[in-house]
Amino acid sequence: MVTARRALVVLCLLVLPLVGAVAPGGAAPPPRPVCDACGDSFAATAEAHGVDLAVERSTARVVVHENGSATWTVRNRLADPADAERLRANATLRAAIGDRAMWDTEFIGASVSAAGVVTLRYREPGFAEPAAGGVLRSGVFTEGYGYRNLDGLGADRLTVVAPDGMRVGWAVPGASVAADGSEMTLTAFERGGFVTFVPRGSVAGPLWSLLSVGSLVAPVFAVNVLLTVALPAVLFGLLVAALGGALSWVDASRRLSERVRDRADVGLVAAGGLATALALAAGGVSLLGGSAAPVFGVGVALVAAGAALSRPAVREAVSYRTLLVGATLGALVAAGATLAAAVAFDGSGPTRSLLTTVPFLLALFALFPAGFALGRGRRRLAVGTAVAGFALSVLPLASPFAPSAWGVLFVPLFLSASAGAIALLGLPLLVVGAALGGGRPGGRPRAGPPGGRPQ
Repeated sequence: MVTARRALVVLCLLVLPLVGAVAPGGAAPPPRPVCDACGDSFAATAEAHGVDLAVERSTARVVVHENGSATWTVRNRLADPADAERLRANATLRAAIGDRAMWDTEFIGASVSAAGVVTLRYREPGFAEPAAGGVLRSGVFTEGYGYRNLDGLGADRLTVVAPDGMRVGWAVPGASVAADGSEMTLTAFERGGFVTFVPRGSVAGPLWSLLSVGSLVAPVFAVNVLLTVALPAVLFGLLVAALGGALSWVDASRRLSERVRDRADVGLVAAGGLATALALAAGGVSLLGGSAAPVFGVGVALVAAGAALSRPAVREAVSYRTLLVGATLGALVAAGATLAAAVAFDGSGPTRSLLTTVPFLLALFALFPAGFALGRGRRRLAVGTAVAGFALSVLPLASPFAPSAWGVLFVPLFLSASAGAIALLGLPLLVVGAALGGGRPGGRPRAGPPGGRPQ
């Protein structure tokens, strides 16, 4: 008991600082557009000062300087000439609205033209920061390294101009970049990203952009990999080791391996047929609250595996390596059948939630070669195979951006629960793999041919 308590204390001391490192310092700020002095956001600020106006068109031009600061020039064309005249006649009101319109910047001044265009100028000291290779890196257009709650562009068009002697290296997804790289233009904002500016004559500009962004996101990405990949994968490996020990105990008394080995092909076909039947019986739409397409995909792959093992030549060639290849093919077959079933069953095609479950098929089928290694008495290899399979399946979920407070707590717990569910659902694959290994799980393999070694 003392040892368990000490282990728990050590685990908390290791994990809690990591959670604090990636958790945000406070509650998320209210949503705002990239240019909050533009369009409807500017109108809302004016309304708070007693001016009810409408903006017909809004543009913003951001000129970046060599030291990383930037000058914003925002132009809002008002719909009503009377509103424009009121702001033109009242410099104090105009300045009060302009000063409040743009957050985290220094207000320079505002003017109103005879054509009814309100021009606002701001200075942002920290628009970009220097990085390796003379690169300037900006996180203004990201939520993880800039503003945490961006909501749209705000302007009808926003142009970012590179500093003198530099060009745009990386641009925000969806932006158009001038042929000479001097500026990038956005007309909509759907997905954020980093912006880099590289020396105009630099041949290695893309590499320096990659290094500059990588040096920033690497620490957070490493922590996310630990929380969302390493810890659940290790838990998955421990569960497989525990199941292997339980199977070894059962096999020692009931000789389970011999009976399963002789009927492995029939068992896999039967399990696969049952899974596909359940998916079809559920109407192909839902099963236990989620899509039945993955169940159908797994069933198809199990039937294919059982059919392959029914051939004597395949059974004689079974080894850890062949099962490793077979598990990869099985996961691919299951993924393909899952996507096909999603189109056939749901009509609208695979959803985002469904696509996030597809990689878990790799962790499920990794239990096949893991079981074979258990049957050969190679526990470390079995656990390592299970850990690697689960880690590869959840690696796409590791984000380079700092998660929310809920994400820090929910994602590791969800993935840990998924590890337990996959270990239990994949128990038949573990049992069949151990039986094909030729011995009881965790025990000694059966003897190979004289003078030879078991495969």
